[in-house]
Amino acid sequence: MSDYTVKIALIASIIMMGYNISEFVSSYKAVSEKASQFLQMAKDSTATDFELRRSNFLLTAGLSTVYCVLIFFSGVVSWLVVLLVAKLLLSVFISDWSLVNVCHERTLSRKNYLVSKFDALFNALMGLAFALILVL
Repeated sequence: MSDYTVKIALIASIIMMGYNISEFVSSYKAVSEKASQFLQMAKDSTATDFELRRSNFLLTAGLSTVYCVLIFFSGVVSWLVVLLVAKLLLSVFISDWSLVNVCHERTLSRKNYLVSKFDALFNALMGLAFALILVL
């Protein structure tokens, strides 16, 4: 099981790194358009802010939990797994904070954009680091 877990964790690390690099290089205009489309879809589906936050939390926390479990069972030292959990918890809170601000302000602020950009950069570096750890 460990060999398969390492391979799956390596693939997940590469996917996470690629996705976060994509988010990091996205322009303010592109991210603002995504936020506007998101708000329109939320309005069309008549979803409440609580429902949006709950679905965002479940998705981000669920994916983060699966990733942490994969890394844990890949044989990575415990203190690195603890750092990973802490960083991903921070990312979940940043995601929720950004969602709340976008829902209340009805637009993406520059501050939210920059915070999300730095979070994506650190997540990409973390994905790269764990991919290298798993390979070496």
